[in-house]
Amino acid sequence: MNEQETQVCPWCQTEIVWDPEIGPEEVCPHCLNELGDYRSVSIHGHDQPHDHEADDEDSGEEADSDIDYSDYEEEEELDPYQEKVQALLDTQLEAPECPTCGELMLRGGQVRMAGHGFDPASSELLPEPFLPDILEMDLYVCPSCFKTETYLAEPGRIRMKGTLSK
Repeated sequence: MNEQETQVCPWCQTEIVWDPEIGPEEVCPHCLNELGDYRSVSIHGHDQPHDHEADDEDSGEEADSDIDYSDYEEEEELDPYQEKVQALLDTQLEAPECPTCGELMLRGGQVRMAGHGFDPASSELLPEPFLPDILEMDLYVCPSCFKTETYLAEPGRIRMKGTLSK
């Protein structure tokens, strides 16, 4: 029986066929990963067809067609909370990523700071403060870790750009 040895690079998943006269490759020619016993997978192939059904009958094991793979679904079903979060995210124009866990954040509303709660900074370099006296910020909340973040609302962004561009 003529046996041919091949390797599969664990990094780029490329099959590496080597010449029996030269021997196995030490480095993957595609990604230059070092190949060795602990980093490589060897596959022993045979030139003649192999009867898998005879092996299943002889070993008493179930054939793959008899195995129930229903527990290994590709997509998890969303629970009602996750479904509602996804539906809300689909309606938002902006959805920043949570700086803590990386999930997309839900817009919770708007925070308004005016009068005694906010005093805009002034500078000699500007004719007026670059933020208005009444400051509006959009509040976002992470549906996973519940961290909140605020961002300057659109009117404040426009004013800031205009004032700093003068």
